[in-house]
Amino acid sequence: MLVSALDGRGINVERRWLPWRLRKRQFDDVTGDPFMFLDGADDAAGVAVGCVLGIVFFLFGGLILTLAVFASEALLLLLLLVPLVAAARMFWVLPWIIEARNGDILLGIEKVRGWRDSGQRLREIAEAYQRGQDPFLGRPVP
Repeated sequence: MLVSALDGRGINVERRWLPWRLRKRQFDDVTGDPFMFLDGADDAAGVAVGCVLGIVFFLFGGLILTLAVFASEALLLLLLLVPLVAAARMFWVLPWIIEARNGDILLGIEKVRGWRDSGQRLREIAEAYQRGQDPFLGRPVP
């Protein structure tokens, strides 16, 4: 739920579905051609490099394919665990994690058991930010 605080900040208050936070990857700005190592393939050295790369891909292709299969199995396992974690949270086994964020800045975290109770607390936190109050003031961050 995106709310606007009195000071003009946009604050996103939401439940976290997974027990961990997916990280955003930071990449350097790479300008130019990503295949620039193949630019010199017009001479004998370029042909030699191309032959060596072809042999390496031929020899290690099975290993790369095996690693890709294992990675896809891990992704499949993750997709199977997400509904189980969500069901455990809905039926009071695991608490829901409520977060308030201003962009990438974490303003507060609170754990609440139950779907209905967490929805009520989510609305209370959003209303407190709209009134200009800090709902996490004086509460320890878990």
